Amino acid sequence: MSGTIEPKITDRIYLDTDVFIEAFEGRGRLRVLLQSFLPMEPVRIPQRLVTSELTLSELLVRPLELQRDDLINVYDNWMITNPYLEIVPIDRGVLFKAALLRAKSKSLKLPDAIHLTTAQEMNCRYFLTNDDRIKGPHGVEILALDEINIEAFLNGVANATF
Repeated sequence: MSGTIEPKITDRIYLDTDVFIEAFEGRGRLRVLLQSFLPMEPVRIPQRLVTSELTLSELLVRPLELQRDDLINVYDNWMITNPYLEIVPIDRGVLFKAALLRAKSKSLKLPDAIHLTTAQEMNCRYFLTNDDRIKGPHGVEILALDEINIEAFLNGVANATF
């Protein structure tokens, strides 16, 4: 995963599943920063956050196992109602390209290949993840889910002119 970033307001950012887990189930300063990063209320920024429909399925596994209806509802409602998150369907083209990616990078798991392919297809510059098994290059810059990177994104928005 890379070092210092200087994001632009127009950069598209792909959010891996663990970003949402940290934002809604985590503790500490990173969670607080992520809740600012993932806006619920309308703000003056272009839609630039992207994830796959696969994310919802991955998010629901543990809450369903634990019968945590509160988290099930949070994840389901947030992903449906948030206008600043583009949720991309998984189509045949993404599945084919994900298989090609796995053929080249055998260490990638299929869900990760689907996420990376979706990020590429949606012209995302960054892929934000806490999964250190995902290593580039895959057509997007892999960024660690940490306070430094989230602050860089928040500062990029705060300093933007519209």
